[in-house]
Amino acid sequence: MKHKGAPEAPSPLSERIGEQAGLRRRLEATLRIRRAHHERDHVTAWKSFQMLVLGAGLRCTGLHARGVRNAQDLRLREEELPISGLPPGLDGLRLLHLSDLHFGRTMPEHEDRVCRLLEGVSAGLCLITGDLRFGHFGPADHVAPAVRRMLAGLRLQYGAYAVLGNHDTLAIAESVEAAGLPVLFNEGVAVGVNGAVLWLAGVDDPHLHRLDDMDAALRGAPPDAFRILLAHTPECAVEAAKKGIGLYLCGHTHGGQVRLPGLGALMINARCPRHRALGHWRLGTMLGFTSPGLGTTDAPVRFGCPPEAVLFTLRAE
Repeated sequence: MKHKGAPEAPSPLSERIGEQAGLRRRLEATLRIRRAHHERDHVTAWKSFQMLVLGAGLRCTGLHARGVRNAQDLRLREEELPISGLPPGLDGLRLLHLSDLHFGRTMPEHEDRVCRLLEGVSAGLCLITGDLRFGHFGPADHVAPAVRRMLAGLRLQYGAYAVLGNHDTLAIAESVEAAGLPVLFNEGVAVGVNGAVLWLAGVDDPHLHRLDDMDAALRGAPPDAFRILLAHTPECAVEAAKKGIGLYLCGHTHGGQVRLPGLGALMINARCPRHRALGHWRLGTMLGFTSPGLGTTDAPVRFGCPPEAVLFTLRAE
């Protein structure tokens, strides 16, 4: 896909990705082996037990209500991001990075909070790194209307793009594309900005489905383009650094969702070093950022990692 100015409407996702569409759907069916029907059902019995123990512990210590308030305290943070070798035309470009929105059918108040937070935000691009829906099970037809409502409140010069997370299905991707949000499924798009070219590469979920194909996402990238990779998790960072990615944006970990003083995250749920599970990191010349995300899963609490969206302003270093 080529893009300058407003995003062009892509052809349907299943047509673009061909045989991968069938493979993705088969994986979705086999990886969700429980016959659950409700979005609040946990993906395994072990996860249900873990969340039962965590919830009981928090209630016994009187911390559960505070954790819920923390999870509802959505924040928008702005920062400048110095990048060595950034093309001059990209200096000052504002990127709104969102991740792990986790819109739920049974929690419309979360959608309201997200939309209020982002209402009127102005940026060049909005980049969304997966997990648009809350649970793993049940109908997901609420996701596209929530995405459409959220995007309607933004002021974007070059549009918005997303990749899929481990909670997302191909059906969700097709519905949000119909709602105006292009999904990069092992694809890239060129965005012209002030005479410079920005190549947005997006890969499928590297964590659960593992259909990520970075070579395909970089195919056709101009040699002089600054490359940004959108991936749901930090788990393909080593490959990205070897292939000339300048900025790697991801999420998935929620920063651990529960972080203890001196110990950090209780779990990061990703095959990566712990320092890549939250915030800024670097691998060679590649900059990386792992968002704590705006939503929660499993337990509706946060400690030590507030939910946030980040508005980056790129600066030539």
